[in-house]
Amino acid sequence: MPRSDRTAIEMRWLAVSVLCAAAISGAAAAARADTFSYPAFDGTTTRNLVAATNTSVLLPAALLFEHDGAFAELNRTEGLLLLSRTVDVWRPGPGGVPALEASFNTSFTLAGAAAPVAFVVLNDRFPLYGRGGLRGFVNYSSPDDEASSAGGSLASVVAGPVRSYGPDEPAVGLNVTVTPNGTAPSRTTVWVEYDAAAHRLSVRVASAGEPRPTKALLDAPLGLAGQATTENALVGFFAAAVQDIIVSVRDWELTVDRFPGEGDGNKATSWWVILLPVLGSVAATAAIVAAVVCYFQSRRRQQLNSMQPPMM
Repeated sequence: MPRSDRTAIEMRWLAVSVLCAAAISGAAAAARADTFSYPAFDGTTTRNLVAATNTSVLLPAALLFEHDGAFAELNRTEGLLLLSRTVDVWRPGPGGVPALEASFNTSFTLAGAAAPVAFVVLNDRFPLYGRGGLRGFVNYSSPDDEASSAGGSLASVVAGPVRSYGPDEPAVGLNVTVTPNGTAPSRTTVWVEYDAAAHRLSVRVASAGEPRPTKALLDAPLGLAGQATTENALVGFFAAAVQDIIVSVRDWELTVDRFPGEGDGNKATSWWVILLPVLGSVAATAAIVAAVVCYFQSRRRQQLNSMQPPMM
């Protein structure tokens, strides 16, 4: 076989090996995430959710569906519907400086004529008894509380901080408020994505059933890690009435990056062990490529040696 043909075959094997390595590392990365899925909020799916107002916390939120109507008033109150467990947002390194930060993406569908609903990332505690209510006083201010807004034919979106914790913590977490256009189609799907590496937030909107748009309706810088937001966060929805969330929100999907060491009960994982999974996909690909290259080099040396005349 001509040398050029052998080289071409070897390069094809190298390319295949690289693709296999990328696929393996991609699958490993995909496995390091926590996912949550709620097709609808009802008496069954809300058993592991929490309903909260400015003055009370109802656990489980499934009690809202009790037939005796004991919590009917809470249903009509400005409030939150949240996961009962916190999600990890960031992890500190030496000196308390944020060293790891989780990306996340979420999507949900709203009724076309729905009242405004906000996707929220809070601190790790409920914002009870705030003097300004869950919305906070309008005169709370902070250098980091600038909001971004955008509008389209289907909905308008405003992204900014949460003001529910009072003047001592005037701007924490994330509040993405979506107001459907009443003249839009019956349902609207919203995608909210946070890229921790780029520190950017993007929000996309489309008619229900349509694919996720390539272009974001809103794209803005955002940094969640640091003093303004706790390492762990309560996540869910806010509305002027809890029942607005229950009635309007469908097909809620949430995926959050899982930090290395999570899920094995080892919260004191060393920084060396933490760094290994971060570098794992790159290292795995490099190792496989290096092995393939060494193999081909070895074969080439054998072929060259076989072509040399025997030594006398």
